[in-house]
Amino acid sequence: MATDAEAAYDEPARVIMWCSPRSVSTGMTKCLSFVDGAEVWLEPYVISRIAREICEEYLSVPLPADIDGNEEIYVETAKNLNLGVDTKSFKLDLLSPAKLKQIFDSIPPTKKFVFIKDMAFGMPPSRYKYLPDPSSGFRHCFLIRHPVKTYKSFRKTLLKTVEGSDPDQVLWNMTKPDPETFNVMNYAPAPEEGTLYFFKAIHELWCHIRENVDDNPVIVDIDELVDDPATLLPLLFRALGIPYSEDYVTWDASSDVVRTWQNVCSNVLEAPRYNVWFANAFKSTCFKPSPTSASLDGATKDIREVAEKEMPYYEEMYKFRITPS
Repeated sequence: MATDAEAAYDEPARVIMWCSPRSVSTGMTKCLSFVDGAEVWLEPYVISRIAREICEEYLSVPLPADIDGNEEIYVETAKNLNLGVDTKSFKLDLLSPAKLKQIFDSIPPTKKFVFIKDMAFGMPPSRYKYLPDPSSGFRHCFLIRHPVKTYKSFRKTLLKTVEGSDPDQVLWNMTKPDPETFNVMNYAPAPEEGTLYFFKAIHELWCHIRENVDDNPVIVDIDELVDDPATLLPLLFRALGIPYSEDYVTWDASSDVVRTWQNVCSNVLEAPRYNVWFANAFKSTCFKPSPTSASLDGATKDIREVAEKEMPYYEEMYKFRITPS
C-alpha cells in the first residue's frame, strides 16, 4: 500500500498490542493490516485462555497447555467456543498457549512485520511463561482508553447483545436484564484466575513487561490518537519500528483483509463471537473521534462504581503514553 521512500524496514518488526475491550483495537488492527508485509494475529492468547475456562465449565477438566496427545479434548472444547463454524476447519493448535509460544519464538526473519492484537486479561500471571521470548524481537505496546468511555461502550454493546439473545440462549445462562438496573460487571464471567477488571489486568501485565522484558514499553492513548491520527499514528509507528506512510491514515472499507488474519477459526468474518463486537471495525476506513463522553454526569451506577476502581490504573499508565512533545 505505502510507496513513499520512508516506508522501508530497518529490520523486521514484531509487535504485540495489549488492549482492553472497546478500545478501538480492532480498528487499529485493520489499519495495521495494510502495512507492507503484515502478518496479523487476532487475539490468540485471550481465546486460548477462554478455551481453558470453557473446558473447565463444560468438561470439568483443565485444558492441557500442549495439544499434542490431547487432540480430543481440544475438539470438544472448541465446540463450545461460539465461533460458529465447523470445528473441522479450526486451527486447534492455536488454542494451545505452548504452541503459540513456539510459533512466536520461531518466526522467520524473512517476515517483515508480525502484529498480534490481544486482550491483557488473556495473559494473567500464570501464563507469563507463554509470552514470546525476548530474543524473538517482539515489542510490547499497550493501547489504553479512558475507563469511563471503555465501560460505557462495553455496557452498551453487552446489553444490546444480551437483550437480543434468544430467551433460551441468554449469555452465561443469566436472565435477561432490566436496562435500568443492569450491572455490567455482573455479566463479565468470573475468570479462573486474575481479575475481571480490564485496567487492573492491563496494568498488571504492563508492570510485568517493564520489570522483566522492556523497561519502556510503548503506550498510546486511543482517545488522543483518534482525535489526531495524522500526528499520533506516525509517532506510534516509529516507536514500534514500523515504516510509516501517510497512506495508513485511511484504508479500504472492504472486510476482505480480515480474512487474512490468523485465528483459531479459518474465517473470522463467519464467527459470531467476533461479528457481535467487531462488525463496525471490520467495515472501518479511518479513525474517528468517539461520541462517547468521559464524563460521569448521568452515568449509571455500575459505570460509576467500576470507574472508581479502574481510574488509578489508567492514570498511572497515561503518564507514560507517547505524545508529540
